[in-house]
Amino acid sequence: QTVTRRVTNVGSTAATYTSTVTGMSGVGVTVTPSSLTMAPGASQTFTVRFEMNSSATYDVYTSGHLTWSDGQHSVRSPLVVKPVAIAAPSEVSGNGSPQSYEITFGYTGPFSMSTRGLLAATQTPGTVSDDPTNTFVVGGPGVTAHSIVIPAGTTYARFALYDDQIPAGNDLDLYIYNSDGEEVGASASGTSQEIVSLKSPAAGTYTAYVHGWQTLGSGTTSYILYTWGLGSTAAGNMTATGPASAVTGASGTINLAFSGLAAGTRYLGAVDYSNGSATIGSTIVYQKTP
Repeated sequence: QTVTRRVTNVGSTAATYTSTVTGMSGVGVTVTPSSLTMAPGASQTFTVRFEMNSSATYDVYTSGHLTWSDGQHSVRSPLVVKPVAIAAPSEVSGNGSPQSYEITFGYTGPFSMSTRGLLAATQTPGTVSDDPTNTFVVGGPGVTAHSIVIPAGTTYARFALYDDQIPAGNDLDLYIYNSDGEEVGASASGTSQEIVSLKSPAAGTYTAYVHGWQTLGSGTTSYILYTWGLGSTAAGNMTATGPASAVTGASGTINLAFSGLAAGTRYLGAVDYSNGSATIGSTIVYQKTP
């Protein structure tokens, strides 16, 4: 990865500053140009390129410093990066038509993909009244509860409310509790568009609480609670194609295609990335068909 920065000579005389880098275990750092000669008040840009080496530890932050010095004055900037085997979007969305997105590799070697889903959402309709206190409390006013069973082997679970399924002007929130009565996720935005996702959740009966932070009209409003539970297998309705190998610093295009999706349905799935021996990342795939 390369970043660009700008510096200014705030001194009263021309000066030549030379760069040095300390720290940054497992990551090579190249500063271009490595020295800058600037007149008083002048500014110049430089680039800093980070490239992992064989001693890098993935998904662990490493730190160091970049220092510019003219022999009398020094300016030091902190450097912090987290090496990753692959940089990919955490989620992509679409309408069931073919789509593509870019990834960037942090290693050189084999590369392959597999898919989970797509699965259609389970839809649970409900109604909730207004909470005059605007404070969520389990069992309190303006709260409707739904029991959701998450089976063993679930790799990813999602609970969601969508604005387009709730009358305009309402503000609903969503809270998720596990079978031990512990809150494991919440979404409380300024609208009714609320999403809570759980990665590799423990099996059990979860409770989704819909909170009527503000409801209009009669004081109650209707909604649809959408839930998904991805396992480890593909459903045969999504294919992912892309590069057959990885090169450090190189980008690749992932192409998604879908088949057999029902109209007017929300689907969820995932694309998993492998270096041939382990899963190195995933991208969640959300599709809402017209």
